[in-house]
Amino acid sequence: MKRDIHGTTQPNVGSVARDHLANERTYLAWLRTGMSVAAIGVAVAKFAPDRGGNAVASGLILIVAGLLVSGYGTFRYRNVGRQIEAGVFAPAAFGAIGTASVVMVLAAVAVVILI
Repeated sequence: MKRDIHGTTQPNVGSVARDHLANERTYLAWLRTGMSVAAIGVAVAKFAPDRGGNAVASGLILIVAGLLVSGYGTFRYRNVGRQIEAGVFAPAAFGAIGTASVVMVLAAVAVVILI
């Protein structure tokens, strides 16, 4: 196996390549979602009319929520990649539900602050 700019090459045995590609697609979905939430936060902070400090606070909360989603996605991507390499898999028992719950609460707080 030789090393190139993309990492160590591996033989495509079984479903390893397919599993890594599926893991990467899931990671990109987490990143896209996190960036969208953060972008909404920037829009709220910048363009909410006549809200002043409340708009900035709401925007910052949404930006933090977006960073949280991106951070969890990165953690999960790396963890699942290691599991694929080891030939095992442990489903996310709490992480995705916990992250989604925290983001929903933060978004609700941001809305309450904005109103």
